[in-house]
Amino acid sequence: MKKALTLAMLIICCTQMWGNNIRYTQGDSIKICEKLARLYKNRGKNRATLLVEAARLFIGTPYVGGTLDKEREERLTVSASELDCTTLVEASLAMAMTVSEGKREFATFCENLKKIRYRSGECKGYDSRLHYFTWWVADGAKKGIVHEISGKVFGGRQMLNLCFMSSNPDKYMQLNGDSALTAAIARHEAPFREKEIPFLQKALLKGTKKSLPVRDGDIIALVTNIKGLDVTHMGIAVWVKGKLHMLHASSKEKKVILDPTPLHDYLAPRKSCPGVRVVRVK
Repeated sequence: MKKALTLAMLIICCTQMWGNNIRYTQGDSIKICEKLARLYKNRGKNRATLLVEAARLFIGTPYVGGTLDKEREERLTVSASELDCTTLVEASLAMAMTVSEGKREFATFCENLKKIRYRSGECKGYDSRLHYFTWWVADGAKKGIVHEISGKVFGGRQMLNLCFMSSNPDKYMQLNGDSALTAAIARHEAPFREKEIPFLQKALLKGTKKSLPVRDGDIIALVTNIKGLDVTHMGIAVWVKGKLHMLHASSKEKKVILDPTPLHDYLAPRKSCPGVRVVRVK
């Protein structure tokens, strides 16, 4: 009886539709509702804790790159069966926000996901998506979702010059051959040029939980020196036995993992990555 009731609740939770404005499968919506139901039991915890617990529910989910770019038309895409590094963080954060609001409906999750993923929380075409991490943080800060952490201990400084997308339209299905859309992306990139951003140097990541300004549930992004880009990867900070680790969708392991390698050691051989940016959930 209890299982039947739970199934009925999940069906009700997942039956709301948005026509052509959202892309998802019934299987994915049911998985999201199941995870929301599990996370809801911990609704009294703070949002950062909920973020870690939500991400843990995705451990083992297959990694698939470019999960938002399978079609030219921009719609809110919901997936629980395949994730990349960005969609893992976004889905986990949307779940944490939903539960912290005292809700567990698929519709509320989708609204929160849209709020996180798109400029001003509105899906209005490909250029409304917050493609760069810097866009994502700046817009999230305006909406009161996240804020970037910095301080004297960070040491590193990155001079932003966002231009990778507009300079390489052939690398993006939606931009290839569309000069107007490429120009729109360039206009959004323009305010984020010659702008200095602090980051935590990777040599410092050997520090302890007391010495580092990084908490469980912080969002960490790998800074890059690749021209025109800001970061190349993102995940969620988790302290394990006194060492900082990253819960992320791993392209190497082809699935979501709590990486067994401490973050300092993970970054050590990556010459193009001088450190990480740290973003905290409000």
